[in-house]
Amino acid sequence: MKIRQIMIASLLLFSGTKALAQPERVSVWDGFGDNVYMDAGVGVQALFAPGWQDIAFGKQITPALNLGVGKWITPFWGLHLDVFGYSQNGYRGTPLDKGVEPFSPLNRVDVGYDGSFRYYLRYLGVRADFRLSLLNLITGCEREGALYDLVPFAGMGYKHAFAYRGTTRENLFTGHVGVRNRFSVHRLLDVNVDVVSEWTDNYVNPTKGRYMASVALSAGVSVYLGRRAFRKPVITVPVEAVRYRVDTVLVREVEVPGKDRVIGRVNADRSKWNVVMASIRFSVNRNKPNEGQETQLYEVARFLHDNPGAAVCVEGYADATSGSEAYNRELAGQRAEYVKKQLVDKYGVRSSQVTTKTVGTDVQPYKGEPVWNCVALIRLVK
Repeated sequence: MKIRQIMIASLLLFSGTKALAQPERVSVWDGFGDNVYMDAGVGVQALFAPGWQDIAFGKQITPALNLGVGKWITPFWGLHLDVFGYSQNGYRGTPLDKGVEPFSPLNRVDVGYDGSFRYYLRYLGVRADFRLSLLNLITGCEREGALYDLVPFAGMGYKHAFAYRGTTRENLFTGHVGVRNRFSVHRLLDVNVDVVSEWTDNYVNPTKGRYMASVALSAGVSVYLGRRAFRKPVITVPVEAVRYRVDTVLVREVEVPGKDRVIGRVNADRSKWNVVMASIRFSVNRNKPNEGQETQLYEVARFLHDNPGAAVCVEGYADATSGSEAYNRELAGQRAEYVKKQLVDKYGVRSSQVTTKTVGTDVQPYKGEPVWNCVALIRLVK
């Protein structure tokens, strides 16, 4: 059979073959500093202890401050920790008709004409929460560069209320839920509008209820300390992912039509063939191939069945960065023999069509990718 006819046959057999190299995916933990941000906010809040409706709402408004740090673990969820506090106003309505004495231990409080009195609360707290990127979840992907996102969150924390103007010192566990409206104004800067509802044990008016709640509305900014987008999975296709077009050998670098790069041209002279038909990869120190490469062996076997005058040489290689030279040479030979045995025993190729060659570490076919050199190349030689 003429050389040209063999090349055309190989085109028909291999043109639809996809790259079988395993994709090298970058973990979200690679570059842990990515998607880390610091935020700060200022706003107003109101405490809703039992009986709050008896007091004018405007008198309950106090400042709310927070400073925090967070990280998006994936495009869909993240963690956040912040310090918050300053002041809240608590009230107890008409206590005198209940026989409650406002001046013990609450001295120096403001007492209204109707007998109600005001607590001056000063506090500092820390809280942690779990956050979701709601719009990323809905779309099922990272909306990199999106202007707006809705971020619900929930968590728990701790609050210390200081003894101040008659109020007692208290240590309280807190729970909270909220939502952040996040506006991306720069690749490293967000503007946020947060609404947070918090609840704690009620020490302001325990005679009327066990718990009390507060609601805060604040505006702030988030500053990203590094890269804010997630690293995309990197799919690296090595040179063995070849396909043939008449007399041209190409490598598909990405799964995009028209992006094949010519890596060589096959000369009609048999002595200058040496076309790599397949590359069977192994793990370090292993003489059996990695899983998922069976189709490469099948296609080589089919080609040899259809072209009984053709022959291949299986070359065994090893990674030069680990192990002794003698050990690597023995391992490379075992790899080549194993691939030949698969072709002959499993796929029925005639033994005379397959030879082996031990290269070891004398040649490293994949520069800059040491692990790829744990390989057996199936080279078309006849």
